[in-house]
Amino acid sequence: MTKVSLLTFSFLSLLALPIVSGCDRAKEELGLTRRTPDEFSVMKRAPLEVPANLDSLPAPQPGARRPQDASAVLDAKVAVVGEKAAQDTGLSVPSVSENVLLQKAGAAKAVPNIREAVDREAVENAKDNRSTVKKILNLGKKDDEGPATVVDAPAEMKRLKAKSSAETPVRDE
Repeated sequence: MTKVSLLTFSFLSLLALPIVSGCDRAKEELGLTRRTPDEFSVMKRAPLEVPANLDSLPAPQPGARRPQDASAVLDAKVAVVGEKAAQDTGLSVPSVSENVLLQKAGAAKAVPNIREAVDREAVENAKDNRSTVKKILNLGKKDDEGPATVVDAPAEMKRLKAKSSAETPVRDE
């Protein structure tokens, strides 16, 4: 290959790169893909029926639920636990094992204002802008520690020499 044709080939390859990389969405952009409905968001509706006498119908209530519609919660219960268990919507007495579980989990000792406590801790943690590693290792400066002290190096050296010659222990002052 000559130098010009190699350069032209390289240029065209680089030019075609963005075009080829966009091909995965070309079918979608042209509307050639099929979008199936989400089976969890499709609501079942009862079949429409025309009653024999329209005067016997109840008065419409704008904004109210349709009387023949089942609730989504009841439909979910039927799907999970079966028809008979889902129809039993009354309050049941907890079994012995449920009471033992609640007792061992400490349900009676639950903090009533836990949400406020969690919110308060979140605000306190947001004020501490140290990195997570420094928080875990308890490194770095917190806001209540105040500014760092600047040490005068020559004066500190004189102090340390004087202390070492006097054979007294060197302490922070």
